[in-house]
This record gives sequence, structure tokens and C-alpha cells, in this order.
Amino acid sequence: MKNAFRIWKWVGSWSVSPVDFTSAPLHFNKQTLRAKIKLSIGGKKIRLKLSNRFGHQSIYLSGVTVALADKDSGIAEGTNRPVTFNGESSITINPGQEVVISDEIELETTDLDCVSISLVFPEKTRVTTAYFGSSECYTSIQGDYSNTASFPFDKERIKTGMEAALPLLTGIDVLTGEEYSSVVTFGDSITAMDWPDYFAERLKKESMKLGVLRQGIGGNKVLNDSPETHRYGIAGIDRFETDVVQQTGVKYVIVLQGVNDIIHSCGPNPISIPVCAEEIIAGLKKYIQLAHEKNIKIFGATIMPFGGYNGITTQEEKKRQQVNNWIRTSGEFDAVIDFDKVTQNPDNPNELLPVYDSGDHLHPSKNGAKAMADSIDVSFFKYFR
Repeated sequence: MKNAFRIWKWVGSWSVSPVDFTSAPLHFNKQTLRAKIKLSIGGKKIRLKLSNRFGHQSIYLSGVTVALADKDSGIAEGTNRPVTFNGESSITINPGQEVVISDEIELETTDLDCVSISLVFPEKTRVTTAYFGSSECYTSIQGDYSNTASFPFDKERIKTGMEAALPLLTGIDVLTGEEYSSVVTFGDSITAMDWPDYFAERLKKESMKLGVLRQGIGGNKVLNDSPETHRYGIAGIDRFETDVVQQTGVKYVIVLQGVNDIIHSCGPNPISIPVCAEEIIAGLKKYIQLAHEKNIKIFGATIMPFGGYNGITTQEEKKRQQVNNWIRTSGEFDAVIDFDKVTQNPDNPNELLPVYDSGDHLHPSKNGAKAMADSIDVSFFKYFR
């Protein structure tokens, strides 16, 4: 009777921002794809979100299953569950369809559990909505292997290097208590890397009832789309509402973005038009407006050092300092997370601390990512309830 009167609600536990794979589509032919995904929080039940946002044709899946994950592509015995959509085991996702949400699934999970999701493509299929990273993906030889523990790999596909690409799946919600909510981490490649994972682990250790959703796209910018030859996604101001505001149970968002607006216009081969600091700030103000319209608290993270990165000059550093100064002093964000201060080299504040540098003088190492996650003041999430 302990949970008889508890109020349950759906909250986001995992998510990604898909990008346009039209220039390098994923092809399946009577095959099963299995993705191993790490949740941030668990719940009594689970449901999936699929998207054909950048699709040019309908996508037909003859079956979808979800299970607790075992080692590599394996699934835990007795946990595999069929996934239905309006009671049907198959689903057709129309071209450009933003989101399809599955029926609720009777699969109980706990914080930081890994789940395996199998998608069955029964015919030749070309997929142009996908995401790199945030999961382990395995593609089978021809056949439906959604209900099998063993998973025979398509070895030729592994050779192509496309095995890490995750098609169609964009979110996982869990049914949990009303005291839970989620925080969206919104940004570029730095957010697509490790710090949100370390942050989810820290929240669990501190018994914070908060899911972590990752909406980071490598190369993404606040203001401008990237050339079609780069899968850097549409501009942040054009995807913020879909990728943040419309997430399930979202109450907070951490924004770490703007570095690509600055550095993509520098160096010998620029891939973007130059923008000034004031334009980047105007874009961040738009984020604040959109978040506050939906009663979402928004925390601004300062842009980290990039001294030594290819093509950087004093002009780019000046823009970074101007944007960071506004983030710290304007008072427009609900709170400030100073990743710049945390990761900089005290002997040269324009550069990353060497132990926090992945080697390219732009992206943090795993040590740097953990330092970022550890630096966040979790009292923000208690104060802004």
C-alpha cells in the first residue's frame, strides 16, 4: 500500500537532437538495429519517441522491442518487451513527422540503467534522420532478431564506420513520481560528449530527483545553420523550442553554446559568416525568452577557453570574453555556471588546463568533463523549484 496514493507522471530520461543525414543516408535491408542506451533516471514504465524529422520517405518498422541491456548487444533474460503504437506492433513514420510516441511499456528501470531497443526494418529502407553518439548501435545480418538474446552482426556494416549512427530514436520517457523533473543540456559537441553523463551520475549520488536530457549537436551554432556538407544541425534558435521546450517533464535547461558561432568564421577555411558578440548575445536572449514563456528555468554556462585551437586570433578571444562577461553580469539567466573559470589554465586563462584538454585545445578531456559536472551548483535545482 506504500505507493497506492503516489502520483505518477512521465519524465524524460534520455534524449538526443537528430540531424539531417541526407548527404550520407543510412541503409537497411531486412535487418534489425539494436541500440544500447543509458538512462539517467528509472521508473515504473517506459515509452519511446521516434522521429522522421528529416525524412524524405515513409519509414516502416515491422517490430520494435525494448529490454534491459546485458553485455554489448545482449539483453537480460526475461526482460524483452514488445513496443506498440496505438496498440499496433508495426509503425509507419511519415516524411517530416516530428515525433511518434509509443504506448506505455511494462518495463521497470532504475537510475543509470542501460536498455536495449531493437528496430526491425523488413524492407529496403533509406533513413535520413539520425544521430551520432550517446548510444552503442549494432546492425544484424538479414532477419528479425528483435526477440533474440544473441545478435549476429553485419560485419560489412561495421567496416563502414556508420555503426555508431542511431536512426529515428530521439527520446525515452519513464513513468515516475511527481517529485521528478528533467534538465535539458543544450549545446554543441562539448555537450554531445561526456559532461552530461558525469552530471547524471553525480545527481544520482546526491539523490537528486532529476533526469538529464542531452540536446547537443557537434558543430552546432546559436545563430546559423551549417553547410550541407556538415551535419551540424539547424541553428539553436530554430531548434530550441522543439529540442528543449517540448521535452517531457522539463523544468530546467543548461545552455552551453556560442563557441562555434565564433570559431567557424576563423582560420584558413571558414565555414560560416562572421558574427559579433552582440548577435550571439541576442540569440541567447531569445533562448531565455522561450524558456521563461514555458516557466522553464534557464542557466547560462560560460564559453570555455580555446586558445591554441587552429586559426584562433585575438579577435575570436575578444568575442568570447564579451559573451562571457554578459552571461556573468547581465542577470538575465536565472543562474550562471562558470565552465570557463573551472576549466581554464590559471597560468594562461585563455587556454584549457592541460589535464582538462582533449588535445585539440577546444574539447575537454574526460577529466575536464567530470570537472565541469562536479562544478555545477546543484542547489540551483532546489532553489528554483
